[in-house]
Amino acid sequence: MAEGRDRNFNPGVAAMAVGLVLALVGALWAHFTGLSELDDVGREIYPNIPRGWAWVLIGQLVSLGGVLILMAGTTLAFLYGKPLTWARSAIGALLFTALMIILFGVIPNEWLTYTQAVWEWTDQKVWVRIPADLIGGNELAISASAFKDIIVGTYVLVATVAVAAAMINWQKRDEIQAKMEKRRAEKKSVSTYGRPLQKAER
Repeated sequence: MAEGRDRNFNPGVAAMAVGLVLALVGALWAHFTGLSELDDVGREIYPNIPRGWAWVLIGQLVSLGGVLILMAGTTLAFLYGKPLTWARSAIGALLFTALMIILFGVIPNEWLTYTQAVWEWTDQKVWVRIPADLIGGNELAISASAFKDIIVGTYVLVATVAVAAAMINWQKRDEIQAKMEKRRAEKKSVSTYGRPLQKAER
């Protein structure tokens, strides 16, 4: 077990370092590309830095990816395959809470911010009109705002199911690992022709 813990520590710390760098670079990129092109007196600032919501979004996605890699590295280095203690339980609870805030708070909030404030997916923008003859003479139109809500609602539903499935598999990780090791052992004990392998006596 000690070998397994040592084997997980170095890759976990490396992932933490990569994630931290990506998170900082992405955050700085999103900040500077989101600045105004002119200062308070009308002078151009940072002319070599591109502007626009697309550049800001790229920076935010890079930063988000870095944060997730950092969290995964922390889990691998300090939690995965180690006996549970109060300190490790606190770290695990902190990481899980932070992940849930990101999945169910930050991501939906940023989606709604972009669709409402930047892309202007409002009720006035009608994307789909269903012919009145198909629905008994009534008029039915689906606006961009409705699509925005459908997308975020579907995301939340899928994320909830994915988190529940991941937690169930995490609780059964010892059982799953034992089955995988048993399969590996069975494969090793059988030759290419399906016969049991035997050690040659010397």
